[in-house]
Amino acid sequence: MTVKPLKIALIYELRSAYKALGYSDADCARLEVGEAAEHIAAVLEKLGHEVILVPDIHSLIKRLASGEGDTWDIAFNTMEGLHGSAREGQVPALLEAYRIPFTFSDAATMALCLDKGRTKMVLEHFNVPTARFAVVHFSDTDNKSELSLDEIQSMIRRSRHSERLLSQYPLFAKPLAEGSSKGIVASNKIKGTGDLCRVVNSLRASSPSSLGVLVETYLPGREFTCSKSSTSQEREAVEFTTEKSKSTDDWDGEADEVKVSRDDPEADLACKTALRAWNALRCRDGGRVDIRMDDTSGTPVAHVMEINPLAGLLPHWSQLSMIAEHNDVSFGELIEHMLNSALKRRESGVSA
Repeated sequence: MTVKPLKIALIYELRSAYKALGYSDADCARLEVGEAAEHIAAVLEKLGHEVILVPDIHSLIKRLASGEGDTWDIAFNTMEGLHGSAREGQVPALLEAYRIPFTFSDAATMALCLDKGRTKMVLEHFNVPTARFAVVHFSDTDNKSELSLDEIQSMIRRSRHSERLLSQYPLFAKPLAEGSSKGIVASNKIKGTGDLCRVVNSLRASSPSSLGVLVETYLPGREFTCSKSSTSQEREAVEFTTEKSKSTDDWDGEADEVKVSRDDPEADLACKTALRAWNALRCRDGGRVDIRMDDTSGTPVAHVMEINPLAGLLPHWSQLSMIAEHNDVSFGELIEHMLNSALKRRESGVSA
């Protein structure tokens, strides 16, 4: 796709910009997607575009209020957000309000996918396989006292899957609203009732902003990370890797990336399931879907574990970039494809 030179606002999070605004190191701990900004800017400039750097949400708001946004042809959004359960949807919502086209998913999808529980509810509606689950919510006013076993089990009983969850172990728990596999470690595996309080309260202490824990059936099979880099429902997610599971007892903190072929039946099933989830959530342009296999019934079933519509893009480091590299797609080609995907919406009259 040949594109005339554009004025592109690259919206990202620069740690030093936030530190200058008074944010602490702890506040900035989750800022990872923006680390790729200089690499993205280099690609866009090499393609002949003018890049306007917007390094924090405060300066974005000022620029939009001043009318500068009217001069932008499109925004390349990589901002994760710092506050609130819908933080990844904040910049898309601003751009939608100002009718500025932008890359990646819209505000509704970004906010939904950050909440693992609500995401799984939607997947169930569309009959996309996902592990049986329950949500344990935390009080937004009391984050000091630990939850008792009775309190945790009472919340699990509200789930349609409660009978299985409370009677069949092992289970696995993770923060309800964290991205990039934060808070997911081998010790989150719940082998019996005695582990339930320990794991849930440990996650509550380590991730208080998540406001909840997702408890789900532990799946023993292979784990795949499937990439998606197109808006077309006809095009399948063809770049993917397997990685050592983040929830097995022998996981050592490092994921071993292994390229696999679609000739592998489980890998093929994982990609097809990932595409169904991607389309059900109306994700756009690029991202990742994490899949875990379960063959306890004798027939492998691919379960969606997490959808990341705002995946990291740091070359040679972030999973999406490495998946592309493993499949002979350069970083520059990946960024260009995402930009072109967003431009197709703009040309079709979709403003955001």
